Amino acid sequence: MANTAVPGAQPQPHADAEHAYRQARERLAADDLDGASQWLERAAAVEHPAALTELAIVNLHGFGREADPSHALQLLQRAEQAGGTPETPWLLAQIVLGGVLLPFDAARVDALLADSARRSFPAALRVAGLCFGRSDKPELQHAATVCLQRATALRDPIAAALYAARLHTGIGTLPDPAAARALAAQLHAIDMPVELPTTLASSAPAAPSNRNAEPPWDALQTIDTTTRDIQHLCESPQIATCDGLLSDEECRYIIYSGVRYLSRSQVIHPQTGQRLEYDIRTSRDMSFASGIEDLGIRLLQQRMAALGDSEPAHCEPLVLLHYAPGEQYRPHRDYYLPSAPQMADPGGQRNATVCVYLNEVEAGGETAFPARHLDVRPRRGRAVLFRNVHADGRPDPDSLHAGMPVRAGEKWLSTCWIRARPLRTF
Repeated sequence: MANTAVPGAQPQPHADAEHAYRQARERLAADDLDGASQWLERAAAVEHPAALTELAIVNLHGFGREADPSHALQLLQRAEQAGGTPETPWLLAQIVLGGVLLPFDAARVDALLADSARRSFPAALRVAGLCFGRSDKPELQHAATVCLQRATALRDPIAAALYAARLHTGIGTLPDPAAARALAAQLHAIDMPVELPTTLASSAPAAPSNRNAEPPWDALQTIDTTTRDIQHLCESPQIATCDGLLSDEECRYIIYSGVRYLSRSQVIHPQTGQRLEYDIRTSRDMSFASGIEDLGIRLLQQRMAALGDSEPAHCEPLVLLHYAPGEQYRPHRDYYLPSAPQMADPGGQRNATVCVYLNEVEAGGETAFPARHLDVRPRRGRAVLFRNVHADGRPDPDSLHAGMPVRAGEKWLSTCWIRARPLRTF
């Protein structure tokens, strides 16, 4: 969109602001981005909350114009002062979590997400469900199911996929396998590969005493502070594993969030930085780039970054990968050569890699480290962390690793690359 307001636009009565906003929506529906931008600017000039929020989205992600996260934050703060929309606190929560434009504040992320979910923003409801679902308390498991059920009623397919699993097994609700299978069939029709497990490892079934109870929003905690056992496999290069970094439900969340965007994986030419399809890598993948990534993905990546003693601002967008039988990623290294164009990025070198296995692989699919004769077997929720460089920042050739061929079943994996310096803009 062009960053141009309607010439001579002055603050107008509320009715005129609503008219301008409706005009903007009509032009967006007609793919007239420039025209929509002009009408949004006119409505925003008189503090129309929805217009301010939509302009913030445009500036945050660079839809039709160069991204300007700082201006997006100003627009969201104005929208918040004007009462906002259900999406306003959802967007602010992502900015606070990032810790770039605003200081990281876990309590404020909690409050913003709760505000958005309480106002029935579907994506916020599903992420609230994901967060409540980490608990082993029956009342919070019920709250998780209520949130996912409400998001499902608002036609959120990711929430529906998670809700179907809970409905099938009776997690936070009474079991109804027939209804779960019917919901799963609807989702399969739109290419959502729903898994109906026999149990969710992170929680126990609980029949609620009050099915209509409002979720305890004050108990919502977005940041997981669980202490986990890290198994150190090698000191040089540093290689470690952490079982249960992500729950079964969180693993499915990543898959369901990214499956529709998968395409043939590519490799980066070490000298030119060009992305190419090459037989060394035969999987499919996608990147949760700005505009696709949501607060739930950011929260899970925050946990992966913490495992690597880093922060989300240092992370490239999370990547989802899928390997079918016979597919693999032959031995390679994740670091950039000193001459690679990516070294000029604000983030610099890829210092570390964190991978999390998202499903149980029937056979094969190990992560192999040939220089150390180490193989890490896939297990849902298990993370493998390895350093790509020496302590002084020099690339470590012994970080050579491979995704071994899948011999049976399929393999889902999520990868987080951690840079030497901050990379993200919000």
